[in-house]
Amino acid sequence: MTIAKGLRIDTVASELAAAFLLEPPGWTRLEPQSVSGDPTPGLEARVHDPLWLLTRQWQLGEFAGEDAGSPVAVTVATSTTPVSAWVPGDAAAGNAAKPLPPGGLLESAVEREPTPAHGPTLRTRADAGAQLLAQVHDAGVDVGAGSAVLDDVLAACPLALPWPDPHDRVAPGLLAVLGGRVPDGERAALDVEAGLGANPRALPPWLAGVANVNAVLDALADWLSWYRDEVAPAPNPDDDCWVDERLEYRFGLVAGTHTFRAPAFGGGRADWYGFDADTHAPPTPDDAVAGTQTMLATPLRFAGMPADRYWQFEDGQVNLGALEVQPHDLARLLLVEFATVYGNDWLVAPVDVPLGSYTEITAVTYSTTFGETLAVAPADDGDRSGRFRLFEVSVAGSSTETLPGLLVPPSVVGILDGSPVEEVLYLRDEMANVAWAVERTVESPSGEPRSRRDEGYPPPFTPGTDPGAELDYLLENEVPAWWIPFLPVATGYRTLALRKGMMLKDGVAVEPLGVLLRPGEALVVRDEEIAREGVRVRRVPTLTRGIDGSYTRWTTRRVTTGRGEGASGLAFDNTIARKPTQP
Repeated sequence: MTIAKGLRIDTVASELAAAFLLEPPGWTRLEPQSVSGDPTPGLEARVHDPLWLLTRQWQLGEFAGEDAGSPVAVTVATSTTPVSAWVPGDAAAGNAAKPLPPGGLLESAVEREPTPAHGPTLRTRADAGAQLLAQVHDAGVDVGAGSAVLDDVLAACPLALPWPDPHDRVAPGLLAVLGGRVPDGERAALDVEAGLGANPRALPPWLAGVANVNAVLDALADWLSWYRDEVAPAPNPDDDCWVDERLEYRFGLVAGTHTFRAPAFGGGRADWYGFDADTHAPPTPDDAVAGTQTMLATPLRFAGMPADRYWQFEDGQVNLGALEVQPHDLARLLLVEFATVYGNDWLVAPVDVPLGSYTEITAVTYSTTFGETLAVAPADDGDRSGRFRLFEVSVAGSSTETLPGLLVPPSVVGILDGSPVEEVLYLRDEMANVAWAVERTVESPSGEPRSRRDEGYPPPFTPGTDPGAELDYLLENEVPAWWIPFLPVATGYRTLALRKGMMLKDGVAVEPLGVLLRPGEALVVRDEEIAREGVRVRRVPTLTRGIDGSYTRWTTRRVTTGRGEGASGLAFDNTIARKPTQP
């Protein structure tokens, strides 16, 4: 069948379908359709049983609510006292407080050990000498190869081994490369100190006659300050915070009228929980600064927090109902109760405090959505027998008293430890009924750590020459030289300590080589400090960055658990059977 202009009916139908399906529709008006002509009942969203909703509101406790506004802003008034000084050593030592400059780091001051008696190592002396030449060169002095100043300083401060050590394999090659090219930094420092001590404007003899005297003096003073502060501090027993008998550090902090003591600091990062308030310390001037901070009231949020709305889905990764809790697990029960019942009753009000300060909160107020200003009273648990104070410092000698403030020590944020340069392993030898301090690693003159096993073990027992004897008598066998004995001594009623002893070899006392065991000095360690697991003590070079981005380095001591008991093989009054000779 055809129509006008010869088009078929199926052709027209396909064109119409293409127009409706392929082209986007265009609407001019959208009107709702209602059977009754009034859409109001549909917009009301009526429910069939409103009594059920009222019952659910009563079950959830919504009818017990109060007409109170929600907190909007929180205002916290504080009193901040900066940490102004630190006290080295124990309180019984009576050391004077030393000022702590703004931005100074606590760990570097406490853990920094003085230079050993034999002085810095060869590598340290060479590095310091090269740094001296660089700073003098920046001051306008020619210290290039063949210059008169370089020849004078090399002649006055020649680089040499600080102490002999035949087992140091690195020192000869290092001395061959650096000798005659860089001066000895330790000798140069002694010359600079002698010159500046006699006359603040006097140059050392190997810099006499140079131009730009003021610039050179400033360069020398800057280099000497860096060398004595970070590289080779001058020995001062009053600044030593290490307690040998407890294998830990002890020191104090002074913040205004408060003095805080760290009775057992094991090294690392110092925080508030490592301090006790010393109420018997002499009072100091109060330099507290009052401040006020206002912030938005932010609800507390944590992972797995129960939803605060009825139809809201909770985090499926945390199931508080699956916790296996027994009636005696009080900590878990309190955690579950806090999370499920009181989790949405807390607000977070972060208060910024300066680094190195003691801050007390004097008042807390908040404003509500109704424009009210309400004060928050401090929590009072005086009616309870026990006390719990988070972030408050305990008072020394009291089991209940605390200071109502937050101590933020001037601690480092991160520490980078290097490889240990010395390691001593304290262990117990039950067979020999003695404790040992095994020097596993010591610092060599070159500056590289070396194992003491490189010295070799004692030679085996040599039988006697009597041809008719079947047994040999051995009064005492020999132990390696790096095994230092610690013998028990009485310190009071039923209390013991371990005192460093000496082994004899060819009638000569065998002394330790490292710094930890204090060669030539008495050393006592408390008996309870060396458990059956043993104790490992290491000297470790440490690096950190200050607030201003500057680097600070020092050598600290790290104490960790040992490797259990050991056996030195020490025995007395032995009879050794001779092996029969072969015909």
